[in-house]
Amino acid sequence: MSKFIYFASQLIMKNLFLTFALMAVCLFSLAFPAKEASINVLSYDISLTVNPSTKLISGANNISFLVLKPGDICVFKLAPNLKLISIDNNISFQRIQERILVNLPQNVSKGDTLSFKFVYEGTPQVAKNAPWDGGFVWQQDSSGNPWVGMACEGIGAHSWLPCKDTWDDEPSSVTLRLTVPKGLIGVSNGRLVQTEQKENTSTFTWQTNNPINHYNIAINVGKYALIKDFYINEKGDTLSLDFYVLKDNYSKAKTHFQQSKRMLKAFEHFFGKYPFYEDGYKLVETPYWGMEHQSCVAYGNNYENNSFGFDFIIIHESGHEWFANSITAQDKADMWLHESFTTYSESLFVEYYFGKSRAIQYLLNQKAKIKNELPMIGKYGTHHQFTDNDIYYKGAWMLHTLRGMIDNDTLWFNTLRDLNKKYYHQIITTKEVEQFLSERTRMKLAPFFEQYLRTSNLPVLEYYITKKNELNELHYRLQSSVKGLEMPILVTLAKDKFDFITAGDNWKIIDLPYEDVSNFRAEESKFLVQTKLISPKK
Repeated sequence: MSKFIYFASQLIMKNLFLTFALMAVCLFSLAFPAKEASINVLSYDISLTVNPSTKLISGANNISFLVLKPGDICVFKLAPNLKLISIDNNISFQRIQERILVNLPQNVSKGDTLSFKFVYEGTPQVAKNAPWDGGFVWQQDSSGNPWVGMACEGIGAHSWLPCKDTWDDEPSSVTLRLTVPKGLIGVSNGRLVQTEQKENTSTFTWQTNNPINHYNIAINVGKYALIKDFYINEKGDTLSLDFYVLKDNYSKAKTHFQQSKRMLKAFEHFFGKYPFYEDGYKLVETPYWGMEHQSCVAYGNNYENNSFGFDFIIIHESGHEWFANSITAQDKADMWLHESFTTYSESLFVEYYFGKSRAIQYLLNQKAKIKNELPMIGKYGTHHQFTDNDIYYKGAWMLHTLRGMIDNDTLWFNTLRDLNKKYYHQIITTKEVEQFLSERTRMKLAPFFEQYLRTSNLPVLEYYITKKNELNELHYRLQSSVKGLEMPILVTLAKDKFDFITAGDNWKIIDLPYEDVSNFRAEESKFLVQTKLISPKK
């Protein structure tokens, strides 16, 4: 019994010692916290094996980066459900949930270039409803062949890849060696530079030569057939078009995917040259609806055209090559920069081929989906998740309204082209776009964007009509959440004839040739504002 008490007391003392030691380490860490280095990612060199039968992935990512500001550690991310096997060169690291804290050598200086190779494996997250609920999609085609896709905009690329998973730092180039079971084809971004066949596997090496955001790195595996085509623009530049489709859909895809040429012609007209000629343009058939994977657009809309005669997924997701892939938001809270411009581009596609009136009808169909419940800018620094579609439809109508306010299509379309030219392959913020549009159009647009982006409600044009000294007077003002907001708006100053008024905080009066209030209306096909008839002011 005494021996038991002795050994028990020794065990307790050891545990107490370990507890105090751990507390000391924690206190030391709090007193002298590790300083995080600031880095700029240069390139990713990825090797990835996808095993559809087990739903496992394994691979490595060699990350090269430039040190902008030295520190003790460098932080990367990898989903907790994936095992980090090693980091090369015996580099020590600590893993806290999804964060990987890599200890940097003590002699690292500003301007140094380093590279770490992360080796990992595991079962990646399965998407419940891709692309919105992200992850891998494991399916089979009609012949029972494995068919695999991946979309990760919402959850981030660290769900399948060790990386610096932020929108504000894109690798300048990515090489991806995608290994799949023999008989299948692995498709990713950029150019196919090498194919290697082994007894049981095939490896496809893809390479991008342009900056690419992490969530845009694509993984596609299937029994694909390749349709090769090309597009020649107005200046004579040739762009390669590669369509990877399931073999059963080869014939209809050959015809249906010709829409990509119509898209390129329209969008190069409105926004400037396709931003990734060096990497080509691809459509890849996927087991989910679609995604704007750079130079490797995911397509899963079952070859269906809408009532306006085009395939929404081809046009919308390809529009993101300009807005999201070339011009990229620094923070996900500014995601309207991606979705508003791209959703608006759909109406421009309609206008290019079917005219303005048809484009207005397309926009009116979108208008019915606007909710006006939440601001279109989210919370910065939180990887904000949007819960409505206003960054799509309300954002498109905000841009359409701005076009109406400018009332000069030459200026408006030159502005869109200059926006793409100025921020070509750049990461930007809402503030930068606001400033650019204000300067380019010579309009004070800060209150306008404050109202439409940072509040949820729409401005209201309040009005009433009175008769004074045989004259009919329109009294009006713009009721809004933002002080100083003034908007030129088209209204009926003559019966069935529109002209501009400028509405702001203060009441204004203008003579009318009619007194019947039913003759007054705002041009709702061009402006996203509400109108409200109120009782005359006494």
